[in-house]
Amino acid sequence: MSGFTVIPAVDIRYGRAVRLVRGLPSRETVFADDPVEAALRWQAAGAALLHVVDLDGAFAGAPANFEAVERVLDATSIPVQVGGGIRSLEVANRYLDAGAARVIMGTAAFQGEEGPDELARALGDRLAVGVDVKGGRVALSGWAGTSGLEPLEAVDALEKAGVARIVYTDVSRDGTLEGPNMEGIVGIARSTSMAVIASGGVGTLDQIRRLADLRGAGVEGVIIGMALYRGEFALEEAMEAAAEGVSG
Repeated sequence: MSGFTVIPAVDIRYGRAVRLVRGLPSRETVFADDPVEAALRWQAAGAALLHVVDLDGAFAGAPANFEAVERVLDATSIPVQVGGGIRSLEVANRYLDAGAARVIMGTAAFQGEEGPDELARALGDRLAVGVDVKGGRVALSGWAGTSGLEPLEAVDALEKAGVARIVYTDVSRDGTLEGPNMEGIVGIARSTSMAVIASGGVGTLDQIRRLADLRGAGVEGVIIGMALYRGEFALEEAMEAAAEGVSG
């Protein structure tokens, strides 16, 4: 998975594949009754990596849709990164043992007992830390709360702890199709040597091209959900745009 990867999202709530706007449960759209259906759709379209999130787990702080995620892992043959309610090494290893290629941990990396250094030592490249930004601060607990950390402060601490990869999401853009927070993504990418996966708000192919042009700065991919499910463009078109970039 070198270069720049377009990563379709499969968010699971109450066992179904959904999308939320700005992480709000009250603004939910169901796109498939079975998340396996959504996962196989993106795999068939050529996805090289899937982003699967247990939304109920993120809100509860513990896995709530483990069986649904496990079915996705069993049904697919491409790598899957999993997040949502993974607050300990024990839970992380449970997902890895079930076949996940990588786990995404947010709250645990900032408030967990094990800490980012221990997580990084134990999981290595199988760990990505979610840096979810809400109101200028790092969001926690399924985006329901915020910490006192500013994004750049959090990124610096994670890099010093040995974390290799982060997923940066601007919560205010997520699910809106209003475009990613390019300023925030560029600022994060330029401040760290960690690999960065961008997320939140992508709505056009040109936005994908602009993000792909940041691969030299360490942005290695983008997670896309609502735009794909709404049919703003096809996954194949998104991957072509990523390969082109603005500069061609």
